[in-house]
Amino acid sequence: MPTDIRNMTLFRVGGVLAAALTAPLLALPTAQADAFAQLESVPVVASPTCGGTVSAEAQATPVQIGNRVDDGVRVAIHYDAGVYDGSCSLTVAAEWRNLDTGATGRGDITAVSTIDGHYGFIGYANSTFDTGRGTVVVTLSSHPGAEMRITA
Repeated sequence: MPTDIRNMTLFRVGGVLAAALTAPLLALPTAQADAFAQLESVPVVASPTCGGTVSAEAQATPVQIGNRVDDGVRVAIHYDAGVYDGSCSLTVAAEWRNLDTGATGRGDITAVSTIDGHYGFIGYANSTFDTGRGTVVVTLSSHPGAEMRITA
């Protein structure tokens, strides 16, 4: 076999081998925190006459601060007062900590249940926090010991 053909064959075999060895690495997921997290429903007592359950979610979102846009986290609560003959409100304290910058903050989120003819008395509320870029841990007073970890 002439030298040019042999070199070309070796080059092709080497290319096929390199592609076969590299292809599985392309399918590996990258290691990063999620841009969305949630907490399952837990029982709550909003007042002596109002109970129910609350669940929560958080997601990375842009935050408008004056004339600039920064990185932030939106935290939402979903309050289900169950079967009740009126309106109930639930206030949940949200605290956040940016693990990369050390910044912290807090705020209250209040959901007022209103009648939804099909599902009972439900309420929804959210708040947006200017957390800056990084990994943010959010904790809620309604979910002791639980946290949501978000990458903003």
